[in-house]
Amino acid sequence: MTRVSAPTVQEVQTTFAEALCAAHEDAMRLDPSIVLLGQDIRAGFPFGATKGLVDEFGPDRVINTPISEAATMGCGVGAALAGIRPVVEVDFSGFLLLGLDQLVNNGAKLRYMSGDQVSIPLVVRVGQGPLGSFAAQHSQTQHAYLAAVPGLTVLAPATVQAAYDALRWALVHDDPVVVLEDMRLYRQQGTLVRGLAPDDITSTLHREGTSLSVVTYGHGVILALQAAKVLAAEGIEVEVLGLNSLAPLDVAGIASTARHTRRVLCLADDPPLFGVAATIAMVAGTEAHDVLRAPVLSLGSRPVPTPYAPDLERLVFPTVEGVVEAARRLHGWEE
Repeated sequence: MTRVSAPTVQEVQTTFAEALCAAHEDAMRLDPSIVLLGQDIRAGFPFGATKGLVDEFGPDRVINTPISEAATMGCGVGAALAGIRPVVEVDFSGFLLLGLDQLVNNGAKLRYMSGDQVSIPLVVRVGQGPLGSFAAQHSQTQHAYLAAVPGLTVLAPATVQAAYDALRWALVHDDPVVVLEDMRLYRQQGTLVRGLAPDDITSTLHREGTSLSVVTYGHGVILALQAAKVLAAEGIEVEVLGLNSLAPLDVAGIASTARHTRRVLCLADDPPLFGVAATIAMVAGTEAHDVLRAPVLSLGSRPVPTPYAPDLERLVFPTVEGVVEAARRLHGWEE
């Protein structure tokens, strides 16, 4: 678990998507084996995370692919086997399903099945979640499923700095890494310090508190921090732990915050049953059962396909108001 760093003179203000682009650029300058594969990736479509990279690195390293996630993922796995470091960009998580055979049955398993004779230094970047009227097929989340696949490392950054650090770390890793990028964060502004790949990307303690802990990831960090400001005015001090990595999971970090505040709210984008929140709750309950002063609560999305209508979409996913209400309930729980 890392804490938010103090300001330095190297800081610049940028967006989440631009931080990903910077991470690509910095890593590609250092390692000529890195290549990018994706639909319209040369143009940086649709969110700008690769915009302008073809101008510096050329069309042999920034490669537009056909509209076939299965073929692109297979190409990525094969390239990784051949000693290249490919980055496969999948714009929307719903279409990652078309490439899961190659990713799960080959990418995640070939090191084990070869007896450690081969490695698969593959990075897969995937857009996640709702973005406003993108409807059911373009608004899915796959955090829980991917994090449960043995052989995959799964990252879910929440801030500009975490996005940069996650991709830089992934691009020196010798096994498959999936970076899950919440699409609501692409235009989020924040501070970026460009540098070398970090050693620790597991989690970040974004806010210290004593009343209760919110453990979350991705866009949930933004909701939790906004809710914490509301609750602070009521005397409820919320600690916010952001999980930058879902696999491996920062069990020690979850245990630490649970034992510190003794009340835990697990916030996720998928439905509470069989989802990430359920796993966080299990860890918190197991690691801090002897000190908890209330049941561990979970808050997630409703188990329905994401509606097209904005007013209905807002009813599906967690909101600041929902986090505030759940936190009040948890804080007021009688032992």
